[in-house]
Amino acid sequence: MEFEIIYTKSVDNLFKISPKKNDFYSVLLCLKGDLSIKIGYHSFELSANMISILAPNMIFSTDQPSDDFEVIQLFFHKSFLQKIFIKDEIINELLEFNTNYPPVFMLADSFHKVLQKFKQIGREIENKTAYHLDVSRLLTVEILYEYNRACEYCLLGFQKNMNRNYQLTYQFKKMVDQHFLVWRSIGNYAESLGITAKHLTEVIKIETGQTALQILHERLLLESQYLLKHTSGSIKECAYLLGFDTPSYFTRFFKAQTGISPQAYRAQ
Repeated sequence: MEFEIIYTKSVDNLFKISPKKNDFYSVLLCLKGDLSIKIGYHSFELSANMISILAPNMIFSTDQPSDDFEVIQLFFHKSFLQKIFIKDEIINELLEFNTNYPPVFMLADSFHKVLQKFKQIGREIENKTAYHLDVSRLLTVEILYEYNRACEYCLLGFQKNMNRNYQLTYQFKKMVDQHFLVWRSIGNYAESLGITAKHLTEVIKIETGQTALQILHERLLLESQYLLKHTSGSIKECAYLLGFDTPSYFTRFFKAQTGISPQAYRAQ
């Protein structure tokens, strides 16, 4: 699959996705309703008139779609875009997203214009007329420009209102994503941020409603679920890959987080 576009509703039951990785880009244009998405250290809601792009090779999961959720999804490999006469530097720039922020933006006035581009791609792929793939590539590039425009516009206002607590929270989440396999103490993160563990814990609780340890455990659980579902390693091998001292310690952790054992989760 180098390029594909599909229209999906919540009733299709495709949106309770256990942690997985794709090797392609996914562009989601939400028409109605809302969907919870986790990718990397970001958790966000995709709602009507919003666009999101999920980058390849990142663990993500989706859950809790509203009954009226509807979305158009566009899937493509980078190589698909490289077959038109656009410099690689431009394509790279369009696909280079700021990972400090959730990859979702409100399109507002440009929503209907972007929706028409999605629909035109659908017609091109369905009818397979002359140059339909080249036209689809150009339309995809236009969609990426609209995404980046929305991103720039939203972040200009967002950065102005971003307080110190918010900055600390996202710095912490980013560090968790980088070091969760090794750093299991909140003190490690606090020391790296130059603050006390008590202050970090208070900030995280105020900003997210969760404890810092809960966020660390969520990231560890996400990786655990991915390994159990998408690799063939034994429970023992998974436990050691995740940095647990013993398989039994991993099993206790997993069961405390999910209510079931790793073996039962893998068998689902």
